Amino acid sequence: MKKIPVLVTIIALFFTSCEELRYDNIIPEGNPKLAELQAEYRDILTSSTDGWYIEYAASPEHGAVSILMRFLDDERVEIVSDLNGFQEEKISTYRVGGVNRPELIFDTYSVWSVLAESFGGKFEFLIEPQADGTIMLKNIYVDKNREFVLREAEEEDRDLIEEKTNTAHMLQSFNDNASAYFRNLVLDDISAFWEMNVSIQRLKLTWLEGGEVKSEEFSYTNGEHAIILSKPWATGSVQVSEFKFGTPTSNALEVTEAGTAGAGQVEVAHVPAFPYEGTADRYIYSNLDRPNETLVRLLGYTVSPEVGISEALRPYYDAVTNALPTFWRVQVYNYSPVDAPRNYLVFVGKDVEEKNTYYNFYYTLTKVDESHVVPVYENANTLGQSIVDHPDVQAFLNRIYPPEGVTIVPIDYRTCRVVSRANSNYWMQLTISTPTNPF
Repeated sequence: MKKIPVLVTIIALFFTSCEELRYDNIIPEGNPKLAELQAEYRDILTSSTDGWYIEYAASPEHGAVSILMRFLDDERVEIVSDLNGFQEEKISTYRVGGVNRPELIFDTYSVWSVLAESFGGKFEFLIEPQADGTIMLKNIYVDKNREFVLREAEEEDRDLIEEKTNTAHMLQSFNDNASAYFRNLVLDDISAFWEMNVSIQRLKLTWLEGGEVKSEEFSYTNGEHAIILSKPWATGSVQVSEFKFGTPTSNALEVTEAGTAGAGQVEVAHVPAFPYEGTADRYIYSNLDRPNETLVRLLGYTVSPEVGISEALRPYYDAVTNALPTFWRVQVYNYSPVDAPRNYLVFVGKDVEEKNTYYNFYYTLTKVDESHVVPVYENANTLGQSIVDHPDVQAFLNRIYPPEGVTIVPIDYRTCRVVSRANSNYWMQLTISTPTNPF
């Protein structure tokens, strides 16, 4: 008997949801049948020879993407946009479908599927032609209050997409051709790390605020030699909604205007704009900054040359096999063992029984600032001594542990990059197995 109220509640909820679905989605009485309405809307889409234009943002937190589409009678659609990878016209497919009301559905790979997969956007919409000749597209299942205006394209729309595409190409070219590891935003009133992913239109900024490291990610919209942030970058007296750019070089991207922060540039540099907090201590002394824990050594290793060794350093890494034919990995032991600690970089090889062999090179590590460490070579173990004077071994060691030192760059909790301050194109990425999540 006690189950009856629960059952009644479930039935009531079922009919309530059906009622909401019915009134949300059913075609109003007196309107044409669904198939007729779908055909009518398809004719509207294909009637424009110049195509249709839309500014689409996957969410209020995302920057907008400009999309121009020409719908063809055979349910193909020509699409061009300013999103990276879709800046040249591509052909996809569409259909006007729907069960209760007409829906515009982009059903094969296109800019719409990427917006859905990578940005959290949609690729199917309720479609509602308006009296002014535009078409309203509405989300169907979630965020139903979000609406987008599809209007007939004008020549200026193609020009705008071309300008925005030029901006994306400029930013990607700057990323690809930068002559050093670090990109430092240096403006009149603030400096920050600049990390940009052009493919998904995201910018990460990291800066110092009152001695504390702050970091924030922004989605952005491409503009004419500019990007417009989806939300302002606000810190202290600085507020930036848009970055306007001048001419880039391989060493710098000119910033002609950045809100109240003034002008400056994104500089390519071998050293960071400011130190990463605490990474030198964690690299040298493992968990020394955690007083309630027992001291442990740091053990890090390169997962593979493809992941663990930078492209510029790779030839020197590969050449180590001239001295050690079985060489297959670099490991780093710091503050090891804890009762008589030393720091050493290890070449791991194999013996005739395919067991690992360890060629240790010992270093004194000196902390210069929060992320700057200077290594000084001391000596090697017996195996290390047998190859340490080989020119290819010296070439690798001098590039990854130069006299100018290295910057310890945190990648995630258990991964860091050891980046040469003499030439930051030389770096190795270490996965840390001990201690747990040091960064």
